[in-house]
Amino acid sequence: MRAVRFDRYGSSEVLKVRTIPVPGPGRNDVLVRVHASGLNPKDAIVRRGGLRLLTGRAFPRGTGYDFSGEVVAYGAGVSDLTHGDRVWGFLDGFLGGAAAEYAVVPRGWMSRMPPRLRWVEAAALPLVGATALQGLRDGARLGAGERVLIKGASGGVGSAAIQIAKALGAQVTALASGPGIDHCRGLGADRVVDYRRTAPEFLEDRFDVFLDCVGRSPYRVYRRLFARGGRWVTIAPEPVVYALTPISRLLAPVLGGPRLGYVAVKPRRADLEELGRLVEGGLLRMPVTAMYPLDEIGAAHDAVAGLHGRGKQVIVISPEALSERDAGNEAVEVP
Repeated sequence: MRAVRFDRYGSSEVLKVRTIPVPGPGRNDVLVRVHASGLNPKDAIVRRGGLRLLTGRAFPRGTGYDFSGEVVAYGAGVSDLTHGDRVWGFLDGFLGGAAAEYAVVPRGWMSRMPPRLRWVEAAALPLVGATALQGLRDGARLGAGERVLIKGASGGVGSAAIQIAKALGAQVTALASGPGIDHCRGLGADRVVDYRRTAPEFLEDRFDVFLDCVGRSPYRVYRRLFARGGRWVTIAPEPVVYALTPISRLLAPVLGGPRLGYVAVKPRRADLEELGRLVEGGLLRMPVTAMYPLDEIGAAHDAVAGLHGRGKQVIVISPEALSERDAGNEAVEVP
């Protein structure tokens, strides 16, 4: 099979498409024929060595976490899937490996694909959708009628978070700029603030929840934006936020500041099924802004590493997914 591998940390030039043996599934694993793989900033960060204290120096490594595909084989412990089932999900940890023609995936890290989605659309959603769901539902315990501020709202996690927050009954304010403003409005944000014109510290609103999808959010600035009992959840914790998270849960009720938390997203079958229900109910979609064939993985990494992205970018791998790209796809926005 063809798969992307790299032998050292570095620029996108270290990424190579190689021919390697097709892996076999373990007892509780599924061998998936991958049709498409979503791109995330995590891919570029891991590849350049930005998390090497966690990822170590074991090479070669794969890249790609989200996937959509179909079951071709499974271990003896898997009894609820069969050959040809359409599945989606994402890989846990930092090894990657979904940017390949086949991937072995534990059964618990996937679910059946929502029937209304095609390969490209399905590959764009699992990781960012699960991150937004776990951040808002579990981390922030967002409730109906509450006010949520989303930073980085036009990116993958932010795009999912706008829609999931609305599905939970919240009032959504999105921070965005440029083309991201209309993007966020189109996804249902009640209000979009152009942060280039109005700095967050000058917002007069007070929020119950702040979901930070970017990081680089000074505590002294954003702590002023909370109503009493507010919750601050980030997917990229700054050192100050990381350090204050345990004690904020004790001090917030006394001092009135926000309770801090961060998302360490995990692939859970139940959460993927919940995302599927939102998709089937017309409450969740993920606009795709670019599609790349496997041989253009370097250019794809360079694009996803840039800031101010909208929606998601996807690697199209199988002939079927390539046909979707060539035929045009209404889910794809024009950058």
